[in-house]
Amino acid sequence: MTLIGTRARLVAPLVGAALLLTACAGGGDTTESDHRTLTIRAIAAEGTGLTNYPDVDAGAKAAVQAINAAGGVNGKQIEYSFCNTKGEANGALTCARQAADDGVDAIVGRVDIYTTQTTPILEKAGIPDVGAVPIAEIDSQSPVSFPLHAGNYGAYAAGPYAFQAAGKKKMAIVRLDFAATAAQADMIEKVAAAAGMPSAGQIIVPAQGVTDYAPYAQQIKDRGADCAMVLLGPQGLQAVYKAADALGVDAQLAASVFSFGESEAQAIGPASDGIWVISPYGAPSQNATFNADLDSAGVAADDLALRRSAGLNAWLAVHAAADVAGGIQGDITAESMTAALRQAKAVDVEGVLTWDPADLGAASDGAFPRFPPTPFEVLTFSGGRMVPAGGAPKPDPLEAIR
Repeated sequence: MTLIGTRARLVAPLVGAALLLTACAGGGDTTESDHRTLTIRAIAAEGTGLTNYPDVDAGAKAAVQAINAAGGVNGKQIEYSFCNTKGEANGALTCARQAADDGVDAIVGRVDIYTTQTTPILEKAGIPDVGAVPIAEIDSQSPVSFPLHAGNYGAYAAGPYAFQAAGKKKMAIVRLDFAATAAQADMIEKVAAAAGMPSAGQIIVPAQGVTDYAPYAQQIKDRGADCAMVLLGPQGLQAVYKAADALGVDAQLAASVFSFGESEAQAIGPASDGIWVISPYGAPSQNATFNADLDSAGVAADDLALRRSAGLNAWLAVHAAADVAGGIQGDITAESMTAALRQAKAVDVEGVLTWDPADLGAASDGAFPRFPPTPFEVLTFSGGRMVPAGGAPKPDPLEAIR
């Protein structure tokens, strides 16, 4: 089944219902008769130091408002809600359980560092997870996982190739002391070995209580590394970059674009110039439609924290889910959404990528079977703005270890 990704093809006579924005905390009583439209929910953390993604709600909400203004899906308005995990395991579990209790048709744009615990809840409920930023290995194996790209795994795997192309000789990995980042760091080392990039080992930063990041930045220098992948949250990345700049650490630093954007770069000033971020989408500021939708949704033009890559991903995830839902005959449910996703191919997601969820594999198909082979490119910062770093994108950074 070929589905059309252009917004115009979703247009039907306007039904007049406004976008339904519901708070997760209250739950809801959703019955079979309610499932005549697409009901979606975004899940991410807001307002925490460990992980903070207010752009996920902003991006998803802007997409829903734009689609509903154009007629919705099959002439009906999308119903949207958001759940804040608060960066805590209990909060993430609560969000997953509420999604199951409320009977939502799909999760969109999820950024959850606790997917090892929460995805089984979505699996049991049969709720498809559309366009999550993949963070843990379960995201590459779960039958309800339908990512648009390889997420942090793809970004981090592209790092060794980019370092090698730039002539770097020895790579360190600076990572959070957390299960998800430990698995990611191990994956990076496997890719580095396949790419022939020597490793300076892993520098482990405690998940909480760190106020001085200088010792961790100094270890990059002490280990003789001339490049480093940094696997920390937005605040930790800012702190490490500031410390490295103050210590005169002469190493190319790189991170996932989902952890460091223009708002973070401008927060630390000149210390961000030349830092790499690796992305499947390019700079969010260069996507005119995404930014126009945020403008229409009332997001201030200078509110860069709401115009980051996780928000762009959530915006795309909503469009992807809406495109697939548009091909469903009859009521839209989690079950019918999953069935449609398993058949959908060549979904044009707002001109940014062509998505083939039907081709995603099963856990028995080898490593990372549900991560699409999307290309990742290196971006950098100049005066706080995200710009291309040059060099060709890596078509499938995980290919060597799949």
